[in-house]
Amino acid sequence: MKFAAIDIGSNAVRFQISRPLQEDNPNSSFKRVEYTRLPLRLGEDVFTQGKISPKKVKLLTKAMQAFSFLMEIYNVDGYLACATSAMRDASNSKAVIKEIAEKTGIKIQVISGMSESEIIRNAVLDDLPSKNGYVHIDVGGGSTEISFIKNGELLASESFNVGTVRMFQGKDLEKQHARMKKWVKENASSKTTWKALGSGGNINKLFRLIQKEKAGWISRNQMKYKLKVIGKMTHKERIYEMGFNPDRAEVIDHAGAIYTNVMRWAKSEKMYVSGKGLKEGIIKDLWRKHIAK
Repeated sequence: MKFAAIDIGSNAVRFQISRPLQEDNPNSSFKRVEYTRLPLRLGEDVFTQGKISPKKVKLLTKAMQAFSFLMEIYNVDGYLACATSAMRDASNSKAVIKEIAEKTGIKIQVISGMSESEIIRNAVLDDLPSKNGYVHIDVGGGSTEISFIKNGELLASESFNVGTVRMFQGKDLEKQHARMKKWVKENASSKTTWKALGSGGNINKLFRLIQKEKAGWISRNQMKYKLKVIGKMTHKERIYEMGFNPDRAEVIDHAGAIYTNVMRWAKSEKMYVSGKGLKEGIIKDLWRKHIAK
């Protein structure tokens, strides 16, 4: 059995095919069969012009055509294509989704920030004991989702229009930053010691630079030190010395600032990075729905 996830983000589009390692277990782990990341940066248009440009629509359509062929070749048993912040904000999103469906057969669902956060949490929390207090921070190109979880129960969750592409474009996000800071402090005001959970491509890359592993714990001080080193590097140095993709080299500082600020507001000193994100959450959800039939 194989399932495909398509994550249409503000910075990149990701495609993944995975198969369950235990075909009778709803909580099975998965093996990745195919993975592609395309830096289309849809937010580049949306956050300046309010819509996806014809050029980006053409590129996105070609990407969906390629994914459709790959799903056919791999004979996948199910797929889900989810679009996040850029598509939520685009004035022409309905027309784009209709055109892509007609040309490729792929049906795209625009999900809310809350739904996005829930799907990711379901994948990330599997790796951790439930009897703890966690602040989950997911930073994307267009938005940041933050959730507080304690004893396996969701206490509060919110989505903010603060993202790496918006920050790179120099958008005035002062009000959103202030709202995010106030919300985090209000929800972290109890005596609970909050441990952070980080998800998103930027924190995954930052973690691998620090720990040389795929998943595990890092401290806020480790993150701050590495971000300080990166901050002194040129764009070219980040690409050739640190191994960043060009699009990530432009936004890693902004992502790091969001993660470390939220941790500081929540008085969280450590973060667990699982390496999982929306695509893993989609595949897990598809598998559980399939096995429940």
